[in-house]
Amino acid sequence: MLLNISSEIWAYIILAIAIIPIIGLMVYAIIVALRRSSKMQKQREKEISESSDDTQIELFMNVYGGKDNIKDVKREMGRISVEVENIEKVDVEELKNLGATGILLVGNVVKSAFGDRAPYIYNILINGKDKND
Repeated sequence: MLLNISSEIWAYIILAIAIIPIIGLMVYAIIVALRRSSKMQKQREKEISESSDDTQIELFMNVYGGKDNIKDVKREMGRISVEVENIEKVDVEELKNLGATGILLVGNVVKSAFGDRAPYIYNILINGKDKND
């Protein structure tokens, strides 16, 4: 009975036996990657939601020329835009040392790219700006 099956059908059976485990491994890898990504996203959100460290607040306030020098703070994806009173008080070199990958000075606005750290730094700046001494 097995001898009556054509060689084309045997080829399909062998191909299916080889492909099914590969597809199963691919699905498993996708599930693991999604779980890991979800866990890392939750961890980032937790870090962002936690209150900012006072030393970090002071550090970023000093880089932008002090709390009184900051007029407005905005976040656009991975970039922080800070409107300041006096652009000359901003320490651009220290901003680079704090992780800004790109800094653009436009009028009295300092635009700094921080990537996935932008929400955390935005919270630091907002907390520092609103904090009463």
